[in-house]
Amino acid sequence: MMVREIRNISLAFIFLLPVLANAQNLVVNGGFEEYVSCPQEMSNLAIDIKSLTTPTKGTTDYFNECGVGDMGIPKNFKGEQKPFKGKGYAGLHLYAPNDYREYIQFELSEPLQKGKLYRISLQSSLAESSVLAMQELTVLFTKEQIQADINQNLSPPRLERFNIERYSYVNLEIDGVLYDSGKWTEASVDFVAKGYEKYIVVGNFKNNKASKKIRLETDENKPVETSYYYLDEVNVTYLRDERYELNKPFVLNQLLFEFDNFDLTEEGKKDIRKIYTHLKKHPKLLLTINGHTDELGSDPYNKYLSSRRAWTVAKYLQELGLDKNRISWEGHGEDLPVVNDFSEKGRKKNRRVEFVMTSFEDDH
Repeated sequence: MMVREIRNISLAFIFLLPVLANAQNLVVNGGFEEYVSCPQEMSNLAIDIKSLTTPTKGTTDYFNECGVGDMGIPKNFKGEQKPFKGKGYAGLHLYAPNDYREYIQFELSEPLQKGKLYRISLQSSLAESSVLAMQELTVLFTKEQIQADINQNLSPPRLERFNIERYSYVNLEIDGVLYDSGKWTEASVDFVAKGYEKYIVVGNFKNNKASKKIRLETDENKPVETSYYYLDEVNVTYLRDERYELNKPFVLNQLLFEFDNFDLTEEGKKDIRKIYTHLKKHPKLLLTINGHTDELGSDPYNKYLSSRRAWTVAKYLQELGLDKNRISWEGHGEDLPVVNDFSEKGRKKNRRVEFVMTSFEDDH
């Protein structure tokens, strides 16, 4: 029986640009440079190249500068393109009649760590033979390798039919449409790992009706609606936890409020706008705001002050445009100190507003 668990992830948020930890690519042979033999025939990617497979019966292609005839570079049977880097790249149909699809399946050198931030990126270029350009490109993460006896799109019902229990789709962010056949276009996205990801599959997982595409101006010799792309440099890299850290609420570095006041400072507003930008980009995230004070003052007043401060932050986020249903807030007064230190240094640490981001996802 297929089990889908709903999980709750608390994320602490630190407002620094994500930094590549060591820029190590976790995708095995993501540059298509390690091959068994120079390509001589179409549809032989899984035979010609090391470590890569095709998860379905779709006939993905491999091209290399040493390739024979139509499998060479820069000219081949689908068009003309130099590698983005190195001497080889792959080619596959993202769209074809009868929901026919082609995919590339990569193995990661190690499983991704739950709650850690990663970036996936790849380079793509539209082949001249295409009639359609795509507006989306997706990566499927799985725990186990897929071997499906079909040549159609790998939709969730089909994954479950082939007993793929743990999987997730990540849509890559593309600036516009993947229509340029003259140069390579990067698609990428930052995401938080669920902890089981060991394999990735690249392609279009929607059926023809749901796929976002644009018909190109082509001559009458190209009547069949197909969309064929070259792919190169598929990367998954770990990002330092300077934006996310699992289960640890974050306190903003900037001073949000003046002493004994619940009006936001300009520096505080600046940092809260960064929260808003991130939440707008990730609509599945919810935000909890917790206000805290030091032990000075009466319990009722401290409760009031911390509540008003948390409410002020929530109100400002709503004014920026965030849906109120995505925000919860509470004031705790002096009840939850981070240090039992009654010096001014200790009191400063206890006077704080904490942010916790929560995501409810369908974890297969």
